[in-house]
Amino acid sequence: MNASEVAVKVKEIINNVTSIPVDEIGDTTSLRDDLDLDSLSLMEIGVDIDYAFQLGLPDEALQKIGTVQDAVNLVLEHRERRSA
Repeated sequence: MNASEVAVKVKEIINNVTSIPVDEIGDTTSLRDDLDLDSLSLMEIGVDIDYAFQLGLPDEALQKIGTVQDAVNLVLEHRERRSA
């Protein structure tokens, strides 16, 4: 799975949690500032990303997701570490 495929999946997850249309979610859009998501929604998105990509990351790592690109980077870095 490449970065653009991961980004599409992350945007779908955000849409499922928030009902914000996928086409309104940019790669660099701030989930907290631009989309005005609260901490509960952010945690739910983080947990759903963790589950969808089977990452097994601690909550602290998931709390660092601020944009779609942050989530993509986290997924790709973790997958790279697991395959090494």
